[in-house]
Amino acid sequence: MIRAARWCISALLLLLAWQVHADARNVIVFFINGANQAGLEFARAAGADFAGLSNLSAFPVRGTLLPLTGEYRHLPLAAANAVALGKPADDAVGTLSSGEELDSLATLAKQSGRRVGIISDSLLTGWLPGAFYAHEPGADRAEMVANWLPLCDFNVLAGEVPSPDGRSAGDRLGDTMARIGYRNVLDVKNLTPPVSRLFIRHTDSAGRRYAMARRTRTDRERLIDYTATALECLENRNGFLLVAECGNIAPAGIENDASMLLGELWTFDRALGKALDFFKAAPEDTLIVVVSLYDAGELRLTGEPDTDFPFGRSRLELLCELNREPRTFGQALALLGAGELFAPGAEQLRELQRLYFDAPRLMEPQVLAGMRGFWNYEPDTVMRDYREWIDRLQDLRDRHYGAGFFSKRPAAALTPIWAIGAGAKEFAGEYSPEELHGKLRLALGLAPEPR
Repeated sequence: MIRAARWCISALLLLLAWQVHADARNVIVFFINGANQAGLEFARAAGADFAGLSNLSAFPVRGTLLPLTGEYRHLPLAAANAVALGKPADDAVGTLSSGEELDSLATLAKQSGRRVGIISDSLLTGWLPGAFYAHEPGADRAEMVANWLPLCDFNVLAGEVPSPDGRSAGDRLGDTMARIGYRNVLDVKNLTPPVSRLFIRHTDSAGRRYAMARRTRTDRERLIDYTATALECLENRNGFLLVAECGNIAPAGIENDASMLLGELWTFDRALGKALDFFKAAPEDTLIVVVSLYDAGELRLTGEPDTDFPFGRSRLELLCELNREPRTFGQALALLGAGELFAPGAEQLRELQRLYFDAPRLMEPQVLAGMRGFWNYEPDTVMRDYREWIDRLQDLRDRHYGAGFFSKRPAAALTPIWAIGAGAKEFAGEYSPEELHGKLRLALGLAPEPR
């Protein structure tokens, strides 16, 4: 009853605000799902000697997103639907399992005359991007979500589109997008403006998911280039909505990989810099919102974050490196940036030595396949599973440098929001993901959702 009353009051306030509020012509929303306040403080401190999170630090308005209430089998999906549709369903992408189809913020923005872009440095068919363009009555069918891409009529679509049928099926989707008027490209460096309908695809092997693990600078800076390109294509006198997903922050948190988490947050901040450059050219017409919808890994500060954090390889790459050639225990410690952490003869050191030298044979096909992204080993090569040793050692190392993970799952928690520009003050305070949906409707000049 109290919750129902709160919704009624919120709807009334939104209606009154909508009647007097001038919407932002250009709305840019960055989703940094998986990040929490402690992780951002850690990234800011660890990157203090270079850019770090300098762009995010410039945002004047800060708020707090309240966690979703209730139990959800797929928390990230429920949160994505809550913001995109206003309903936290966790059994369908961009729709409700009851069969009720709701238009997302992106669809409504398109119908109102704005251009719309959806970009991701991860899966374009993932739950967050999909919630803005699909109406798929299932939670685990990325290949079915991809079928909605040609139907959404958005102006910019960029991200990874995996295909169960291999490269040929991906080419068929690209051909379909080209036939309906999209410029179909695999590399934004080859793009020549002007472009009003753009479809960009990339492919990452399992071992190259994270920006800092990719081979080339172009691949590492993909999200930055996607952001700059999307802004150039979307700009027009009627305004636009750009949804940008930093989709590898949550996986890094779930894997408790501090190095990759830092790399993803620093890459996000550089992409955010492109949006800030755009904002500075039209501050009275542009709103930028940055939000994390949930926590992943539950990172907490265990002390004062250290600027000397030994940023290094991903856990999968470390597993590969430890198998490439024989290493002494001391050499293995140095590889993980933990060579100076232990006093000689320490009890912890003896336990870590045992784990290292008694590592079992690695048998998991998916992990072995991911390792091929770093080393094309012979199929009969015996690989050792050092993952428990890596986990234990990096946990000790991270806590020594001021931060530690406390779970390996997505978690409902208080998460941060930042805003700058036209209407930014509306994003201060505490509110739920459903209320965030309402605030974004208001920013886009859309009528409040009837309840």
